[in-house]
Amino acid sequence: MAAIPPYPAIPPIIYLEQFSIPTLDEEEQFLNYRFHEFCTQHCYPFKVFDSPLPALQMQNITILYGGNGSGKTTLLNLMAEKLKLPRRSPYNRTPLFDVYADMCRVHLAGQEYGYPEPIPYESRFIGSDDVFEHILNLREQNDALHLAAERAAQQWKRENAQSMKLDTRKQGGFDAFLIHMEARSSTRSRFVRHRAAEASREYSNGESAFIYFTEAISERGLYLLDEPENSLSPNLQLDLVRFLSSSAVCGAQLVIATHSPLLLSIPEAKIYDLDSRPVSVRPWYELDNVRLLHDFFYQHRHLF
Repeated sequence: MAAIPPYPAIPPIIYLEQFSIPTLDEEEQFLNYRFHEFCTQHCYPFKVFDSPLPALQMQNITILYGGNGSGKTTLLNLMAEKLKLPRRSPYNRTPLFDVYADMCRVHLAGQEYGYPEPIPYESRFIGSDDVFEHILNLREQNDALHLAAERAAQQWKRENAQSMKLDTRKQGGFDAFLIHMEARSSTRSRFVRHRAAEASREYSNGESAFIYFTEAISERGLYLLDEPENSLSPNLQLDLVRFLSSSAVCGAQLVIATHSPLLLSIPEAKIYDLDSRPVSVRPWYELDNVRLLHDFFYQHRHLF
């Protein structure tokens, strides 16, 4: 009996195929013609990249790697602005940011045939500030819930320390009588749960950040992630690697700015090394951050 051939691999879904910024000559011509005096100090994002940047050819997972000041966050912001992706937190802008974004070029899937694939509405930019804001909001919500629970507990104690006759006109009305009877007929914990929403489980910052990513990223859409490793322990970073890999298989396209060795190891990711001259695609195990950690642990291998 002939063997059944395996199902063909499902090709990854790609919405953004290419992104490119103005060439150095285009930048120089624009600045000399329009904003020479103004741009001596306020030309961001002009002059961020001091060497030619190739057109970025995107895969379903593309990583922008580089040290601080390499421009990886700027690239994500420009992509988000050019594609009009929603975002929550403000970011560094100058009067020339929109001008520079207009000079950038994008190529969407199907554009060469005249039918570009629309960017799904689920798409979005997710930055560190978005995650931190989410964590702070959770803290405020839990603080409010705890306060409501404390007040309900104090009310249960007061109601059980007194008796109330069915003279509702003189003792606060019928609603007050119902609350009194509920407190007298319920345990403290049951009364608190009913009168005040039970406080949600308080996760650590890292756990809350990881949950935020799992809720914000669906199985379709283009997602720009700026240093998602912030607040995540190594274990949670590995969990995020598995989640992002699964999301890409299911139909999400990801562009990630990071210098985390763990996130850089995402299988099949295409990595642009913004620190190299010229900027080039490199495997994760050749990147400086990864080699630095490798050498550090190797020097201390006798301790393991």
